[in-house]
Amino acid sequence: MELSRTRELLPRVIWRETSPSTNAELRDLATGAGPAVDAGEGSLPHGTLLATANQTAGRGRLDRGWVTPPDAAVAASLLVRGFGGALGPGWLPLIAGAAMSAALQPYFGAGMRVGLKWPNDVHVRDEEDAMAGRPGLKLVGILCELLLDGSVIVGTGINLLLPEWELPTERATSLLAAGADVGGAETLADAAGQRLADEVIAAYAAELLRLAAVAAEQPAAVRARVARSSLTLGTEVRVHLPGGEVFDGRARALAEDGSLIVDLPTGGELTVAAGDVEHLR
Repeated sequence: MELSRTRELLPRVIWRETSPSTNAELRDLATGAGPAVDAGEGSLPHGTLLATANQTAGRGRLDRGWVTPPDAAVAASLLVRGFGGALGPGWLPLIAGAAMSAALQPYFGAGMRVGLKWPNDVHVRDEEDAMAGRPGLKLVGILCELLLDGSVIVGTGINLLLPEWELPTERATSLLAAGADVGGAETLADAAGQRLADEVIAAYAAELLRLAAVAAEQPAAVRARVARSSLTLGTEVRVHLPGGEVFDGRARALAEDGSLIVDLPTGGELTVAAGDVEHLR
């Protein structure tokens, strides 16, 4: 895929016709653990992107699989170097979610909102879902990997053109299935589909890199931007902690490290650094 718009904005773009995992492949190239297929791949700059429309062995959070039919979704991994300052790497999935929300929102009409479901999914919801406090349906999954040198690989799986009958779960959707304006695209193998993928990737990557740069000087502004993108804050949630404990409460705020602060009905609060958060209906 040409990705001409994306190539104008990023220092290096690597397209694979197929990839087992874009995160794993970019990690190997960035660390020198794998062979450099193209000249220059052994030393990758900040903002390098590796993407495919046919990921065969991807994984999501908690080692869950992420596999979709070819030419219906895009897996894209972005190398972020030098991210620091007041915001730690725990903020990058949230920043990526805010960037992706901004990239996808223009494809939807009035009454549909794209936003971040804590900690690392991007959903779209209609007015009925909003009234009920539901997060809607998942469009994008995000998985970040911290490298030994402090760089971070931000991986995304973007459901673009999956028809409704090919969605992996009842909680998932795609731009096509959710009624977005996809410009007549039916598959990423056609010109309209390639244009759509290029537009989405370019808008997302450029905004993510912009927010990562702003975070170094204006962390409060980036925290506020993430909070505005959140579909979780202000809703009743059920938190499933890694140890098996379950708590109900109201998601109130994001902590300094990006953890979710949940007010408990019995008083006090729970700070969630890791776990699954379910929106209660």
